[in-house]
Amino acid sequence: MASSAFHLSSTLIDRSHLRLDAMEFEIWNVHTQATVYDVTKAIADQVLHKCPGLFVTDSEQRLPNFQVVLNANDCGGVRNNGNGTFTVTKATGKRFNQLNVRREISVIVKEKKLKFRPTREHVSMATEMTLEKAPFIDPDIERQREEKLVALQDGFVVCRVQIGTFYCPDNTGHRAFSIEWEKDLMRRSMAWLNFEYDHKLMRIEIGDSTTEPTRYSVVVNFDNIYKLGMGCDFAENYICFDLLRPPVFQQEEMHRPQDIGCDKKFRQRVGELSAGHGAVAPYAHHLRVVLFDDSDAYKGDILDRFAKSCVVAGLRPPKKARIDARKREFFTSQNLNRVSKWLGELRTNWRVTFQIEALLRNGSAHTLEVLALRSAIDNLIHDYGDRAGEIMRYFAEAAANRPTVQPLQECFQTVLQRKLRRRRFTPPPGHFSCHHVTFTPTRLLLEGPDVTQSNRVIRDFEGYEDYFLRVSFRDEDRLHYRWTRDVDSESYLQGRVGKVLKEGFDLAGRHFDFLGYSSSALRSHTVWFVSPFRHPEKGWVTARSIRASLGDFREVIYSPSKYGARMAQAFTATDPSVRLHKFQWSEIPDIEERGIVFTDGIGTISQGLARWVWQTLCENWSDHGENAVQPTAYQIRFLGYKGMVSVDPNLEGIHMCLRPSMKKFDVPGKDYADIEIASAFTRPKRPNLNRPLITVLEDRGAPRQAFLDLQNNAVADARRAHESAAMFSGLLEKHRLCKDFWLTDTLRRLNALGLELNPNHMQRLLDTPFLSRIRSSAINHVLRGIKYRARIPIPESYMLPGVADEGPAYVNRGYKNVYCLPQGKIFACIQNPGDEEPTWIKGMCLISRSPVIHPGDVQRVYAIGKPPEDQMCVFAKLKNVVVFAARGTQSLPNSLGGGDLDGDLYEVMQYGPLLVPEHHNPAAYPSTKPYRLDRPSTIHDVCDFIVEYINSDVVHLKASKDGSLDSACLKLAELHSRAVDYPKNGNKVELHHLPRSLVAFKPDWHESEQSDQSNNRKVDYYESSRALGYLYRNIKLEELPNCAHPGTESALSKSISSALQRHVQRQLRGYMPREGQFLDIDTVYAGYREELRYISTTYSLSKTALTEEELVIGEILANCSNERYRRDRVYAMKESLSFLLRITRQDLVGELNGASDEDLRGKLARAWDAWSFSQDNEGTSIESGNSLFGLRSFGLVALGLLLECLARLGSLPPL
Repeated sequence: MASSAFHLSSTLIDRSHLRLDAMEFEIWNVHTQATVYDVTKAIADQVLHKCPGLFVTDSEQRLPNFQVVLNANDCGGVRNNGNGTFTVTKATGKRFNQLNVRREISVIVKEKKLKFRPTREHVSMATEMTLEKAPFIDPDIERQREEKLVALQDGFVVCRVQIGTFYCPDNTGHRAFSIEWEKDLMRRSMAWLNFEYDHKLMRIEIGDSTTEPTRYSVVVNFDNIYKLGMGCDFAENYICFDLLRPPVFQQEEMHRPQDIGCDKKFRQRVGELSAGHGAVAPYAHHLRVVLFDDSDAYKGDILDRFAKSCVVAGLRPPKKARIDARKREFFTSQNLNRVSKWLGELRTNWRVTFQIEALLRNGSAHTLEVLALRSAIDNLIHDYGDRAGEIMRYFAEAAANRPTVQPLQECFQTVLQRKLRRRRFTPPPGHFSCHHVTFTPTRLLLEGPDVTQSNRVIRDFEGYEDYFLRVSFRDEDRLHYRWTRDVDSESYLQGRVGKVLKEGFDLAGRHFDFLGYSSSALRSHTVWFVSPFRHPEKGWVTARSIRASLGDFREVIYSPSKYGARMAQAFTATDPSVRLHKFQWSEIPDIEERGIVFTDGIGTISQGLARWVWQTLCENWSDHGENAVQPTAYQIRFLGYKGMVSVDPNLEGIHMCLRPSMKKFDVPGKDYADIEIASAFTRPKRPNLNRPLITVLEDRGAPRQAFLDLQNNAVADARRAHESAAMFSGLLEKHRLCKDFWLTDTLRRLNALGLELNPNHMQRLLDTPFLSRIRSSAINHVLRGIKYRARIPIPESYMLPGVADEGPAYVNRGYKNVYCLPQGKIFACIQNPGDEEPTWIKGMCLISRSPVIHPGDVQRVYAIGKPPEDQMCVFAKLKNVVVFAARGTQSLPNSLGGGDLDGDLYEVMQYGPLLVPEHHNPAAYPSTKPYRLDRPSTIHDVCDFIVEYINSDVVHLKASKDGSLDSACLKLAELHSRAVDYPKNGNKVELHHLPRSLVAFKPDWHESEQSDQSNNRKVDYYESSRALGYLYRNIKLEELPNCAHPGTESALSKSISSALQRHVQRQLRGYMPREGQFLDIDTVYAGYREELRYISTTYSLSKTALTEEELVIGEILANCSNERYRRDRVYAMKESLSFLLRITRQDLVGELNGASDEDLRGKLARAWDAWSFSQDNEGTSIESGNSLFGLRSFGLVALGLLLECLARLGSLPPL
């Protein structure tokens, strides 16, 4: 055997420089006691890396990488036989050989001079690429790693494995451990606890290979450990694991066939270690391990050895503590049945029973604590009826976050007193209160109800929303399932996810069955379930009856994926708008030429109907559409149709024209139907660069400096937000931050009144510590997006929905003098809210559709500008859309990564430095037929499809590759295209089809935000020479500042009050307020604060609640390995926050639109009182030491209302 010092890591690397070569040298005269690290360090320090030296002349120069291998001694042992090899890149090797021939190379190891001579051996491609691309690793680092592995190689014998929960006995404040399940390994079987340093986990393996066929593993990832405690009790040496989530449980066959390769998935994920464990696993997941005491003079104390192993592995050492452990049997079948029986009696108060289940299943309380509250909860239902569910919702959240020493009953009484002071929330139109359940391998996690946008099905059963559940399938950390190569995922998913989908589940006294999903929800592994109920008009309602009512799916019934996708239309989140009679809409033919459909997914509506839809939407929006441009296109769902409709000025009255390409299924027998609005395009979006787009543009010829210039400008814009109110508000507007708090307008209005962040002698100070922290949080969020996702704004560019030129349709009907867009040309007219005139885009552009994967996913087109006025032009008045030609030899949208016109957004870029001249043909992948059965699909077939989708969800593969022109990357582009189409055609991507990495290291830009906490070290990354690498290294992040001293906050806010006071007093002179017009401000604030606290804990990615600053900017700043999950949580958080702010403003001042001046003065007085309340209570809270959480953002809400009232009364200059 040979030993080596060498760097490896794991992904496809930049293959644009594959003409590499390497040279190998034989080494001899090596001291037999020298290690590979000794030789490596000597060659580096004495020759290759000596600076200044023969190979390195500049301290900034990249150090040459090389590989050393020493041959093992024939007699065995750790010594070498005096020989080995030394491999370097060809350029370095030639230089080294020349110097060696001239005897200018001198390397001495252990007083022996090494000798070198070149060999004729072939060097592998992987080695060549590693030497060329990977950074040199200090051998001391590898030596330290080897030392850690040696130090951790000896495991610990385990006597007992216990799973249970922590509790406070008799409310003493001291935590104890309740053993809910135990495996005694001294009487039968055996177990070992081992540290796996490279995988950053501990593994407890249970099973005796001599007597048992199966081995079980309890896997505890290091990042799952919240606290570790250890001690000795009655001669038992124990370790207590306080875990953030349940450990991973696996099983494997002891005696596998010998021909199983290393890639074979020999382990299986399981949800339980035994039937007894399975009964308590949904409620108890903490771990206690009793170690066999093999302490002696040589080994040392067993607990000290375990603590040292923790330190070596990178964990904090366990604290020595006495933690009593006994079998309290909180979750025996008897106690669980007592709770279940009680919940059965509360069946008519399902919202309450849901929260009681949440207390148990989320780990907030055990059965005896919950049962002790029975009389109090029964009284709550009796006294407060429907409102009891809302109070219990807050109680469940408070219980989960209460101090350890606080008894559950005390927490309940505290919540009860707070909640009775506020009124009940009612969701706005188009929304409802939705309960959410997450299935993990061992648990059901319950959330909500939270305000969620409704869909067609939910609206059909208004008043029965509590019978519907959103159900997600996730791993224990709530992220998508992730599988290692040795784990068989499919069998587990069929057993866990498939069983739930096919058989349903019981919760809080109801049985729920799988109903359906929306396409976007499927991507996040979320579906809808429903519990049967009786409806006064529709009778007995079940999942089957709801699906049967959606439409006629006979055309797709043989394809499970298409069957599911068609039903998904009914579950798309939409806003209700107007109802049409069957005579007010019609079907028109698609524009088609030589088999090419140019109107795939697009229809038209009349101007009158567009205005009617807009007026209906505005009635339900908080700003009534004042900050939007009336759309000329909508994304809709209507009966069995889906897609876009654009305004056709030639249509008269109220009418809509749909096309066959929009029709997905029949809905017979409907005289009236609602137009459901999925999206209303009220303004152009600003596109950003991203990693795939940068890669493709670079491969197409865009200069690296163009990207660096854009990045430098974006970074400068972000950091200049500290300089002035204008720069701060500009940053917020550009990145759509703090939108729900109106902070952009608030800053600009205060600035117009003479307040500034850094005031001169003529200005007042605008800044406060709270505003400063909001600013720092916003800057941090923007910079992180730039660094880790290359999210860089593109100037002179827009993101617009695509529509078709309707001109050819009129030509086909015999109209004359009709202007039609030629092939290769587009039309786009842009208008932002506040613009007096629109802007017509003219000139050469790049157009793309995210995500770009293939080089041909970006095309050059010409924007025509203002259309001709002497011809009939159907699209002349369209705004904030991009119009594509409907004639020619190819459909441009379809050429852009398979796009269509049913709502896809397209980036139209005119920024000069990125207008690459090189053309690349669009991707041409062979079409695949949808997967079909030889019989009609059943709902069980759809369930099987969902399981397969979760198992093979590989759309993420696009983001981890460095280069787009290489054949392997083009193969990835094709696989990505298939993965995107998988939900519709049912043809999954087999993971073994993915190209293998030549070398096991990644480009440095691939390093995640969690690199400090992940399994990878920084030496797992090479320095990429691509533009992405330069962009990644070009930006340094700054730590968020600590909170300023709270005492300065109120004092600085007084300058704002002083600046506003005279304007308020002038308006309120002679005003007489009306009694009883509004709720007391302290009552409004109490409700606001509690709901804000609920949002901050519910949507956090960890045990730490979101900060008030995060809530104000509308982003979650915590690190997260899954960006999709973070986006989902941010979206849900903003939905709940938007609703909270809407009702808070309503409670404070009522409706502003349409208010008379007299009414506005009353609202101004109210807003001034609310602002003053926030300032006065801030000082009081600081003096008393009470929490300020919620008070400062409440002040922002009041300040925004105050300024809006003044503006409407004409007291402020226009923005």
